[in-house]
Amino acid sequence: MTNRKGIKPLGLGKTILYTIIPAFILYLTHYFLIPIYIERSGSPYLSGYLIGYVLTMAFFFVTSLIAFLYEGNHLSWVALKIRVRLARLNRGDWIWAIGLILFGLATYFGLGFTGEWVKSVNFIAPREAWPPEFGPGGVQYLTPGEFMGLQLKGKWWLVLMYIIGWFFNIVGEEFWFRGYILPRQELGFGRIAWLVNGLMFTFNHLWQPWILIAILPSSLLLAYVVQIRRNTWISILQHGIMNIGLVFVLLGGVIGFP
Repeated sequence: MTNRKGIKPLGLGKTILYTIIPAFILYLTHYFLIPIYIERSGSPYLSGYLIGYVLTMAFFFVTSLIAFLYEGNHLSWVALKIRVRLARLNRGDWIWAIGLILFGLATYFGLGFTGEWVKSVNFIAPREAWPPEFGPGGVQYLTPGEFMGLQLKGKWWLVLMYIIGWFFNIVGEEFWFRGYILPRQELGFGRIAWLVNGLMFTFNHLWQPWILIAILPSSLLLAYVVQIRRNTWISILQHGIMNIGLVFVLLGGVIGFP
C-alpha cells in the first residue's frame, strides 16, 4: 500500500541521526528538565512527568507530519493513510496483532528482571529525584490512591492529560518509526530493514534503560511483521494496548478504588 512517490531510501547515517536526536530529547527531558522543574516548582513529580510526557510524545507526532509534508505530500487523511500504510485490517493482520500483543506481554514481563542489571550503568541509572514507581519494578511500589507523589482522588484532569499523552505516544511513535521511517529503510536496507528499525525503536527508550532488554524481542518482531504485512495499524494496536495499563492505574486512583 506504500506510495513510493517522493520516498527516498534511508541509509545508515540518517538512521543513526534520526535515532539519536529523539533519544537525546527524551533523555534530556527526563534526566534533567523534569527534575529541575520539580525542584524549582515544588510540584509532585507526576505533574512534571505528564508535562514532559505530553510534549515529547507530541514531538514525534508533529515531526512525522512535517516529514510527510516535506516529501511533497498534501495534508489529507487519504494521502497520509497511503504514506504511513494504514491499510484496512484483514483477518491475517488481526491474528498477527493479537499474537504480537501476547508475545509483547510475555517477553516484557518475562525479561523484567533484567532491569536490575541495566540500572547499574551509571549514566542511565534512575535519578534520585525519580519516584520508585518510575524505575525498574515500579509496579511493586504502587501506593493506593497515590502515584508519583500526587494524591489522585477526584483529579480527573490527570486521566485526561495522560490519555492525550498516550495518544501522541502511540500514534506519534508509530507514524514516525513504522509509518515514515520503515518504508524508507526498506528501500535502503532491503529485507533487513525490520532489524534496523527494531533496534532503532529500542534505543529510543534509552531514557527508560531498565526496559531495553525486555522490549527488544517484541520491537524486532513488531517491525518485521509491519514490514511483511505493510500495515502500520498492527503496530498501533500492539503498542497502544501494551501502554494502556497506566490509564487504569490513574483511573482507579481518581475514582477512589483501593
